[in-house]
Amino acid sequence: MIVVVEDEAIVLAGYEMLFESWGYRVVAAASVGDALSQLDRVGEPPAFILADYRLKKGETGTEAVATLRRAFGATIPALLVTGDTAVDRLRDVAASGLPILHKPVNGRQLHDILRRSLAPAA
Repeated sequence: MIVVVEDEAIVLAGYEMLFESWGYRVVAAASVGDALSQLDRVGEPPAFILADYRLKKGETGTEAVATLRRAFGATIPALLVTGDTAVDRLRDVAASGLPILHKPVNGRQLHDILRRSLAPAA
């Protein structure tokens, strides 16, 4: 189960279709609250979280990841995506310690990160 938190509907739909084409089930949400509601209905914890850094209402992807990890487990692998180029925002993203992909996202790179994140520990 992949959770995507992205507030741009067209981008969210794109991620959903991409992950489903790779064989994953997806919870696609415009906010962390929406993600929590959908996950509650699904009754399954996420195995991976992808979140856009800047979300509506001043929310950030780092906050979304933290909220989902508090609800479902601190070890859930996560990835932030950002199109921001402002130095202060990039510094905040880097300070989160989460891996980052810059928009436009390269599908091959995203797939590689996802596979490595979900691979069983050796």
